[in-house]
Amino acid sequence: MDVVTAVVKYNQQTLGRDKLCRIIQYGSRLSSYLLAQAGASADFVSRAKSLDKHASTSRKIFRLGKSLDMIVGAIRARDIRHDSILKILIICRRLTYTIYYVIDHITWAARLGLYKSNPKEWSQFQAKFWLTALVLGLLRNLHDVLNLVFVPAKKNDGEEGSAPGNSVASRLMSRPEVLLDVVKNSADFLLPFNVMGLIELNVGVAGLLGLISSVAGAVPIWHPNLKLKPS
Repeated sequence: MDVVTAVVKYNQQTLGRDKLCRIIQYGSRLSSYLLAQAGASADFVSRAKSLDKHASTSRKIFRLGKSLDMIVGAIRARDIRHDSILKILIICRRLTYTIYYVIDHITWAARLGLYKSNPKEWSQFQAKFWLTALVLGLLRNLHDVLNLVFVPAKKNDGEEGSAPGNSVASRLMSRPEVLLDVVKNSADFLLPFNVMGLIELNVGVAGLLGLISSVAGAVPIWHPNLKLKPS
């Protein structure tokens, strides 16, 4: 019953359903590539591509109003007192995502024909803010890692030194949420370049990278103790 309870709790969260749809989206993209490479029928490949497209649209519905959440989060981040660099990075990232989600709402409306525009052009414009947010996220990751690496190791008597269990590796492993966020942001990093047309990723590679980042993003929702804080 514990597993069932955890699944129900996960599905009750809008963010949890969004991450599940993202896993389906990029998993379908990877599957369509693997099916095509394996010589599967065009019908199977087409179904996988269709699932990819519909999962993407479903995610946009789940994210309606998300821009407001980002604004509220940016305001709350002003209360961070212990680390000014961290505060600036979090505020800038959330404000960037505010614009990203506003454009996401416009793209969704354009896809449904509620707003006459080219959704592809909006997606390419949106990708610029996605990339900016990822850069800010990676800078935050670097900041966290450097704080862990260069914090003075302590002996048992409180003096600086190389006490057992106080190695750089052990300090990094003591913050698995930081490493998980590094994986998520790193896996996503090339995807906005692909959307903007600056590089051309293989469909399978794009699907794999997106799937890795999606799973890494879903884990903290399943295990809240792995959520990066503050964020």
